[in-house]
Amino acid sequence: MTASPAIDLPRADFTRIDPRAVALLAERWARRHKVVPLGVERGVIIVATANPLDLDAERAVGFATGHRVRWEVASVDEIARQLDRVYPEAPTTRPDPITPPVEVQHLGFIADQTGDATVDVGASVIRLVDQLLAEAISAGASDLHLEPEEQGIAVRHRVDGVLRPVRTLPRHVAPSLVSRVKILSGLDIADRMRPQDGRARVAVFGSVVDLRVSTLPVSHGEKIVVRVLDGSAGLRTLESIGFDVDDLVRIRLLLEQREGLILVTGPTGSGKTTTLYAALREIQMRGVNVVTVEDPIEYRLPGIVQVQIHERAGLTFGAALRSIVRQDPDVILVGEIRDKETAEIAIQASLTGHLVLSTLHTNDAASAVTRLIDIGVASYQIATAVKGVVAQRLVRRVCPDCAGIGCDGCDGAGYRGRRAIAEILVTSPEFERRVAAGASTESLAEAARASGCISLWESGLSLVRKGETTMEELRRIAAEPAAQVAEPSPLALVPPTLEVQRASREHTPPVAGAMASVNVGTVDVYCVSLDAGAWRVLVLQRSAETRCPGAWETVHGRIEPGEEPEDAAVREVAEETGLAIDRLYNVTVQPFYLHKSRTVEMAVVFAAFVDPTKPVTLGSEHQAYEWLSAEDALERFFWPREREALQHVMHLYRTGDGGAAEDVLRVK
Repeated sequence: MTASPAIDLPRADFTRIDPRAVALLAERWARRHKVVPLGVERGVIIVATANPLDLDAERAVGFATGHRVRWEVASVDEIARQLDRVYPEAPTTRPDPITPPVEVQHLGFIADQTGDATVDVGASVIRLVDQLLAEAISAGASDLHLEPEEQGIAVRHRVDGVLRPVRTLPRHVAPSLVSRVKILSGLDIADRMRPQDGRARVAVFGSVVDLRVSTLPVSHGEKIVVRVLDGSAGLRTLESIGFDVDDLVRIRLLLEQREGLILVTGPTGSGKTTTLYAALREIQMRGVNVVTVEDPIEYRLPGIVQVQIHERAGLTFGAALRSIVRQDPDVILVGEIRDKETAEIAIQASLTGHLVLSTLHTNDAASAVTRLIDIGVASYQIATAVKGVVAQRLVRRVCPDCAGIGCDGCDGAGYRGRRAIAEILVTSPEFERRVAAGASTESLAEAARASGCISLWESGLSLVRKGETTMEELRRIAAEPAAQVAEPSPLALVPPTLEVQRASREHTPPVAGAMASVNVGTVDVYCVSLDAGAWRVLVLQRSAETRCPGAWETVHGRIEPGEEPEDAAVREVAEETGLAIDRLYNVTVQPFYLHKSRTVEMAVVFAAFVDPTKPVTLGSEHQAYEWLSAEDALERFFWPREREALQHVMHLYRTGDGGAAEDVLRVK
């Protein structure tokens, strides 16, 4: 259709297309309304069209660009040719188009309530949206909330994880305000009854910022949330996120893996994606092929292939992962494990020589395993695939200028900036055994603590002690453990004046000279034999991939919830050596301090008489064993407390039994 002859409009001149006009009008709007931007003159955008009577197109182009529209005419075929020249790639080949940034300036705005018809309402709303975006970005907000209420539109910023009220706008600007934001983000301005999601790119004071926009129909209109995607977050390092030094060591230990599944867990806004991108930057330095599959792609990473999910086109997480594993990747990042299909493919990839990183929404590290089981993944696969879990939160830092009182620098909040607290689980053979056996979340958490994993609460307490944050902020972010009532100890050798809490984890700010908790949770078992007065003692060497690699020790293990110490001793000997115990005896109880969890651990010590001629079958925690004389074993044991306990064994059972105290010392 050509222009109507009744309308005297100039013919479009395509020889001098102004790039500024192209930058103003996004490709999706030009193609939708079949128009081509030509130039800009003093608040007017000159646009070529084949149908100058299309009022909807004129209104949409004007709203999208913030300029009045002046038509020039051309044929339908010429418009189609010029669209392909001005916007070279068709939308079908660009599933995630990046439109030129709309320049946003911090402009003043006064809502028109006079009813003066000469006021340019469209331009006023454009300035209003510009100002709202500029204010939110300048304030360091991660989200801008526009919430319609009965009295007006509430504007709020989420800064450092907390929503702050900013202002209230008049209700009459709501329809135009929503339409302008929708046009910026490529949403349907006519559809006000369904939630919509879109993206936009704006330039604020010369810096390009990506926005993620979500709309939701509510009782008084449509609520809009604009997520500000700080491009620099994709270039953050693990140190800049604020992880503790010990946490960084454990995270980098996980990243040294060449295969397996590493999970980062936490609620929305806890920094999971930023942590994963920082991890990818470190991994990328190895010269490996890294591919990500995300929905949406929040940050662009140079040198890394990123795949955007498009479920309507059939490109789901599962479908993308199947294709990615055929692209010779070394490392795969899955934005989120949401269903059984994605979980199973990710785990299968991790079991076939790939390092897979992903996120889950769980409260703590141990719950990640339970979540995967709930999704439908077999526990034995999880035990083999999962190498570690990082559960994290972001806590606000006390403002350095006012020490938490409130000042202009922190906008009166008393806090400025955030840093990470983390619960980092590095799997151990014991943890894997419990996962494969389908143990409860509590049992898995206990195994994690035994391998040096501290809770989010404990991680946050260390910052409170340093004065970097407050107890109020920590309680807002992490759950405070409930105090547990101490149970009477059933152990005959524990002095009656020592109050022991079995499996207690009561962590409160310490007072001078006080420990956080005392826990009876481990057993040490000395496998011995006495033949014609000659002592033989079994010593075990720890495997390279475990804690204290290469150290020589006795049988050492955890007491399972509800398990008696003597039953734990029999089980641990069977699991770590494959030997059966002929006679089991009490020896003593020994304390040792776990500084990471601020816990005094009590180890119940037993002597187990076994047959040294039987074959020893080592578990995964140990790589070698030897039968030594008592004197040689004393020299071989790494820990002084083990040498001390062996001397007790030799003294109490020098005759091969408990002698006069047999009825007291004999357990089984």
